[in-house]
Amino acid sequence: MSPPANPFDEEILSKLRGRLEKCPDLAFAHLVDVEVPNSGVGPGPTLFVWLVPAAMKSLRAALNLVSEAVADALPGDRFLDVVILNSAPELLPEIEGVGCLFVEMDSFERQRALEATIE
Repeated sequence: MSPPANPFDEEILSKLRGRLEKCPDLAFAHLVDVEVPNSGVGPGPTLFVWLVPAAMKSLRAALNLVSEAVADALPGDRFLDVVILNSAPELLPEIEGVGCLFVEMDSFERQRALEATIE
């Protein structure tokens, strides 16, 4: 994982951030580049989202809202993978280490998630 090598322009990032901030189930999100080993494709942008605990009961609905926000913000020729970080919390320290926090709606939940991964 690394900071985005081919970042979106500021207008797109602002639009994306604004759309994500309207997702009530989103606690925080990181925008990083991820390279899948042996894929033959270079690193690509990935949005790792952490949902508030109550949203995990209706995961599909929460993911749909986040996916709509991403689709509305990006031009048709750009893409962005979305990963629900709650499903792989062991990745959180590594992602935090990249330093690419994109949006934070619930700082308490972010701190709680970080502490839980350390324990």
